[in-house]
Parts: sequence; structure tokens; C-alpha cells
Amino acid sequence: MDETKPISEKLIKKMIKKAVECRKNAFPYRSMHRIWASILTTQWTVIWWCNIESTITWLWTCAERCAVDNAITNWEYDIIAVCTVDSKFTPTCGACLQYILQFSQILDREIRIIKADIRWHYKINTLSELLPQWYKTWASLNKIRNYITKHLKKKK
Repeated sequence: MDETKPISEKLIKKMIKKAVECRKNAFPYRSMHRIWASILTTQWTVIWWCNIESTITWLWTCAERCAVDNAITNWEYDIIAVCTVDSKFTPTCGACLQYILQFSQILDREIRIIKADIRWHYKINTLSELLPQWYKTWASLNKIRNYITKHLKKKK
């Protein structure tokens, strides 16, 4: 898959569908605000997850970071897009954008962020549009790339 080409309508709908399917798994007992997310990889894989809140104040995980972590757990490092679904167009928080940025830097690729609502309307932005002044992890970038390359070789 060429990550520079537009994402097809069919793939975007698949990402939204997979995110919506995991709605029942959300654990937003404090805020009661369910957010679902999915990841599209270069292998045409769509991986999804939801937000999880904790009893410890401010210690919860947004759906976007859960989905990225789920992708990494499944050896899917080649992220092309992250899609979030909410009842309205809810922007991805700065912490999640910065977390996704790490993988954008590792892959040396622009990652697209898709915001969708439960009526299947969506909007696509690039990560750099949403996070124009980013913290770049130059110091450890080569170390992270080497780690991923080493582990991907083990997978094969």
C-alpha cells in the first residue's frame, strides 16, 4: 500500500465500522464518554480499541493510544492512519497526537488522523496539520528504529 495515496472510502468505512464495533468494550465509568479508535497499517490491517478510565485520578488511556498499543502488540508498526469515532467530531488530544507522532518519526511518514461521528461523517487531517509545533525525539530515533527493525526480523 502506498501511504501517500488517499485512503479509499471503503477503507475509511471499515475503520469506522471496526471502531464502532468495540464501543461496548469502552470503560468510561467516570466520564461516561465513549471514544473508539482504529488504526490502518500498510498491511491493510485494521486494529481497534476504546478508551479505558481508571480509579486513579488522571490515569486513563485514550482510545487512540490504546489502538496504537494494540497495533504494536500485534507487530503492526507501519501505521498509515488513526481513526476516532465519537458522538460528534471530537479532536484527538495533544498527548495522543504526540504519542502517534513518535511512530510518524520512526516511519518517516505523515500519519493521517480521521475524525468520525456516529452518523459516519468524517474529516481527514494530517498529523502535522493538527500538531504543527511538535516535540521531535531526535535523540532516540535511531535507537527506536533499530529496535523495531530487529523485532520485525524476528517476526518473519
